[in-house]
Amino acid sequence: MNEEISILLDEVKQHYTMPVDVVIDGPASGVLTHTQSTQKLLPNGHLELRISDTTNVDYTLSHELLHMKLVTDGFPPLQYRLATGEPQVDQQFFAVGTALYNAALHLPIRAAQAKLGVLTPAVEKQLAAGVTAVLPKTPRPDQLVYCVMTLLDALVAFEGGSKGQLKYWGANYADALPLAQQLYTTLMAKPCTRPFDFRRMVVRLWWQFDQILQKHGFQATANAEFATLPPILSERQLRLALNQTFEVLHSEMIDRTTKKRAYVALGKGDGQNAFVLPLANLSAEGFQQLYQTPLKTVLLQYKVDYAIRG
Repeated sequence: MNEEISILLDEVKQHYTMPVDVVIDGPASGVLTHTQSTQKLLPNGHLELRISDTTNVDYTLSHELLHMKLVTDGFPPLQYRLATGEPQVDQQFFAVGTALYNAALHLPIRAAQAKLGVLTPAVEKQLAAGVTAVLPKTPRPDQLVYCVMTLLDALVAFEGGSKGQLKYWGANYADALPLAQQLYTTLMAKPCTRPFDFRRMVVRLWWQFDQILQKHGFQATANAEFATLPPILSERQLRLALNQTFEVLHSEMIDRTTKKRAYVALGKGDGQNAFVLPLANLSAEGFQQLYQTPLKTVLLQYKVDYAIRG
């Protein structure tokens, strides 16, 4: 572990209430993917950060630490608090929502890794090998979504891709590459280095990807309702009544906490699930009272994650 990554680790540890343990254990496969590190809360209350492939520990560890750091810096953590009642559908929504969220988050992560000096020619080669390893050699039509998400992350990793990469991907993933490039163009249209801009970009990517899915005969993910992306609010919005910023939807989806139909707060500006309220069935009068309650009071009462817009 180089000195700058050691400093990054110490910085991350300072923002966590529980001890963070790094475990480096595994073979060196020769390829790099973003599935080679995991986080797990242990029974003793420690957070274990495990590197399961030692091909390039500095790259993999810094990548995972930067995911953690950005959340502590105010970037909204992706949450899944609802269930559709069909576990297979939930898993599909989860996979797509998470992949697009991560693709957006990998932009500031890549920039930070470049500053740390870990994006060496050897790392670039190992990352390219990783992309090749996870893409199907002869993709089936039902693998289109997977290929689009994989190629989008690759475009982020290689800043749009080299001529050689684009030629290879275009020849072997002719249907998926143009769709991934459409999403990448959206991602690069505006900077998302600040939490507020990042959140807005994720919501836009989810919406755009749902349009792509429907156009190609797949089920839309409904991540506007299914996935929770905590809000980033101004001080003024916190003083307003709840109904001036959010609409509370009595969803057909199930709240994983209460096991009943969920009450989902959708942003009036973007229609995105910002938080889920663990409420019992409310009367019309109860809803009216809730709607008139100052937003900050509601957020504090129900311990909702949120950040202040800088």
